[in-house]
Amino acid sequence: MTAVITEPTAPAVERLLLACSATSLSRRFFLPGRPDPRDVWRRYRRYLLAGHRALAWVDGAPAGLLNLVPTEPAVAELGLLVADPWQRQGVGSELAHWLWRSGCWAGRTVHATVQPDNAAARALLHKQGFTAVASFEQSEQEYSRLAPGTMTDVMEVVA
Repeated sequence: MTAVITEPTAPAVERLLLACSATSLSRRFFLPGRPDPRDVWRRYRRYLLAGHRALAWVDGAPAGLLNLVPTEPAVAELGLLVADPWQRQGVGSELAHWLWRSGCWAGRTVHATVQPDNAAARALLHKQGFTAVASFEQSEQEYSRLAPGTMTDVMEVVA
C-alpha cells in the first residue's frame, strides 16, 4: 500500500481520530477506560497540530498521523497514530520513512514512549532503528534513536 503524505489540517486530524477505536486512542494517549474521540480531540488538539507533522492518506481517508515535538534543545518526542482500518499495513512505516527523509531533527535524539504490551508499536520502533532505554514506569517502555544526520544515513534507514 502507498500512502499520500500531506501537511495535516485540523478537520483531517479530527476525522482520523473518529476512525480510531477506543483501544487505539487509549494506547496512543495512555488514557484509562474507553476514551471518546471527540474528547481526545478537545484535550489534545494543540499537541496533535504541533511540531513537525505529517498526515498519511489512504484511499482518500486520513489513515495516520506523525508528530515530532521538541521537548529539549536536542530531543523530540515522536507521536504516531494509525487508524484501525490501516493498522499493520505499512502506514506507520511510511510516516517514519517520511520523517527520516525530511531531514528534520537530523543528528538529534528522537524519543518515543509506548505501552509494554503494544507489540505492533514496539516492532515498528525496532524496525526504524530505535532501541529500548531504561524506564522507571512499569506501564511505559521508552525508546530512542538519533535521527539520520546525512543523506547516507537517511538512505540506510529507508532501505
